[in-house]
Amino acid sequence: MSTSAETAYSHATRYVANGKFDQAVLFFADGSYLQLQHTGIDTRWAKASDEATMADGICQAMRLFRLNAKHLQLYFTDGSDAEFFVEPIE
Repeated sequence: MSTSAETAYSHATRYVANGKFDQAVLFFADGSYLQLQHTGIDTRWAKASDEATMADGICQAMRLFRLNAKHLQLYFTDGSDAEFFVEPIE
């Protein structure tokens, strides 16, 4: 059985973040996406685009996330974690 991090890595297709790195979207192969926002101490949330999708499964398996200019890091209830990085613009 694979970890939640392995599942996220194998199904994620793209990660984008805004210029402040306080809002991000992680896209998955099934067309679903996970929206994340962390704009302050009281504002941290993650929301799947729809129920019964890859994004929904990943969202439900998460216990915490870190979003900053360095990366998006997802921490899962199974103890695994996954990091995603914004592609550099050339």
